[in-house]
This record gives sequence, C-alpha cells and structure tokens, in this order.
Amino acid sequence: MKKQTAIIMLVVVTVIWGGGFVATKLALDSGVSAGILNMIRGLVFSVLIFVFFSKDILTMSKEQLRIGLFVGIFNFMGFILQTIGAMYTAPSNSSFLTTTNVVMVPFLSWIILKSKPKMRNLISVVVCMTGMGVLTGIFATEFILNIGDVYTVAGAFFFALSIVLLAKQPENGHFAASAFLMGITLFFGGAIYAFFIEHASFTVVDWKNAILPILYLAVGSNFIAQTVQIIGQRYVPATTASLIFMLEGVFGAVFSIIWGFEQFTFNLLIGGGLILCSLILSEMPIIRKKR
Repeated sequence: MKKQTAIIMLVVVTVIWGGGFVATKLALDSGVSAGILNMIRGLVFSVLIFVFFSKDILTMSKEQLRIGLFVGIFNFMGFILQTIGAMYTAPSNSSFLTTTNVVMVPFLSWIILKSKPKMRNLISVVVCMTGMGVLTGIFATEFILNIGDVYTVAGAFFFALSIVLLAKQPENGHFAASAFLMGITLFFGGAIYAFFIEHASFTVVDWKNAILPILYLAVGSNFIAQTVQIIGQRYVPATTASLIFMLEGVFGAVFSIIWGFEQFTFNLLIGGGLILCSLILSEMPIIRKKR
C-alpha cells in the first residue's frame, strides 16, 4: 500500500472518531455509565471482527498476542479516562485535549522504538499545538483545567502509547489479530470497571435514546475506524499518524456545532487550518542537506 493511501485512510478514521465525541456525550446523557459504554463497544467490536476474520485471529503469533494485549490495555485506559472526562467537560474540550497525544508520540517513539524525531516533526508539533491553543481559546483567556480535562489528558497519554506500539506490529501479522485484542480488552476492562468500581446498572439507562449513539461508537468508531487505523498505521510513521489524528479534534468540533453543543467561531477555522498545516509540514523536508 502507498503511504498516501494510508494517510487518506487515517484521515477518514479521524472523521468517524470526530463524530464519536458527540455520540459519547449523547450516550452518557442517556444514563449509560463509562464502564458499560466501553464494555458494549468492546463486545460488539470483538464479535464483529471475529465473525469476519476468525481464522486469522486463531492463528496469531506470540509476538502479535504480546503487542496486541499491550495495545489493547493502553487503548482501554485511553477510552475509559476519555469517557469519564467527557462527563465533566464539553465535547470540544474533550476532542481537543485528547489530541495532546501529538506532543507525546514523538518522544515516546524515540524512547520505545529508538526512532529519533526529525526537525520537521518537532516543528509540526509546535504548529499543531499552536492550532490547538487557538481552538481551545487558551491564548485569549486564562486556561484552567477542570477534573474532566485532567482525565482527558491522562487518556491522551495512553492513546499515545497505543499509537506507538501499533507501529511495532509484525509485518507478516494479520491486522485482525490486533483489532480483536483491542476489542476484547476493551470489553473486559469496561465490564470490570462498570461492575466493581461504578456499580453500574442497566435499568437506569434510557435505551431508546442510547442505542443509536452506542451503535455508532461500537460499529463506527471501533469496528470500522480502529480496524482501518491498524491497517493504515503499518505504512505511516507513528509521529505522522499522531498529527493526522489531531484532525479528530477538528471534526469533533464540527460535529459538536452541527449537533448544537457548540457555536461556530473563527478559532475553529484558524486553529483547524494550523493543524492541517502541521500535517503538511510533517511530510515536507524543510531542510535539505547539501552534497
């Protein structure tokens, strides 16, 4: 697969994830707890991926199992912390603070993969963070983190770890193995959290209003988007992938505006433009060595 094709695939992933911020908010407002939400997402995700790719899953290697479990655990930690944070903050805050993983990925990649970031990658991160600052309005007002924002940033750290580890997938391994392990860990992690920490109940949920947001998250954000993410990340460096995933915040704000949670501002236009510029910069050699 060409790198450009993989990049387009990852951009499509961010569009789907962007809509997921609104779906999460709607599900939580319907009485679904964070644990139950992630448990259902993981169950539907793992069942669907097993139905279509059972043979490839059952023949996975030990290396795939090891990496896939770590990716799954970190992915679950990211989802559960992000979902808890969404209870206490606006969808736009949740979407943009989740994308702080773009700062973390180059350095985690350096530590874990021994892949030293290039100068253009670091410049892209600075431009990207500037865009996020414009989007969140922290340059115009005093920036104060509430508890929901803190949970969201902690979730971003675990998402960054999962992005870096996905770059370590065995080249001859099938993508379905990693996808299944991500789904099954999300299911078990969500179930443990729901029943032992939240003491959650299914009876308090307004299922009539919750079912569609949950299906969007389970089928769209998990089964479709994360499967495409795993396939596309084989051909894109972790740092570039993290910059692409910043677009998740832009699309999250757009969907939030469409759904009536937020109002359109020029911050969205300018900040989103800077994030796009950072992605372009990451793929352009800005300094060429002389022969």
